[in-house]
Amino acid sequence: MRITPLDIYQREFSRKKLGGLDENEVYDFLKKVGREYEAVYAECKNLKEQNQRLTNQMKDYLELEKTLKQTLISAQKASADTKSNAEKEAELIIKEAEIQAERIMDEARSEAEIIGKEIRELKRQKRMLKVELRTVLESYLSMLNEEPPTLAARTAAMAAPATTPAASAMNNAPVTPGAPVAPAIPGTN
Repeated sequence: MRITPLDIYQREFSRKKLGGLDENEVYDFLKKVGREYEAVYAECKNLKEQNQRLTNQMKDYLELEKTLKQTLISAQKASADTKSNAEKEAELIIKEAEIQAERIMDEARSEAEIIGKEIRELKRQKRMLKVELRTVLESYLSMLNEEPPTLAARTAAMAAPATTPAASAMNNAPVTPGAPVAPAIPGTN
């Protein structure tokens, strides 16, 4: 059983006849106190060492916690920066796509306008060709319905320049590549 401080304060020794203390009891008690004190001293030393280790460990943990917090803050900042950069890049890509889409639309409108003009021009040429063809056909029909001219009349007609508006239009009409060519009217050049 361990000696407590109270045991030390309350310890009484037997008295000898001359009023002194029993020397053996005192030495035994001192040995016991010494052993107990030695055990307490060793335990105290161990506890101090353990306390120092735990203190150092706690410092290491606190330093690690500080480092982890800084790393977390850095990671959050990097994440926010990455997100911000990605958003800016996405906005830039969208703007470029919108600009390119607008340019493509402008080109398409311009091309549609050119094609529309070409279609209108082709329709106008078609109408003119119809009129000219109708005139030529009516002229042939008229010639078929007339009496055959004499040799002298034919010669005169061949020598005379074309005076009919249809013949004049045929001679001055623009030639469109791939368009059908009307046969020449006899007597016109």
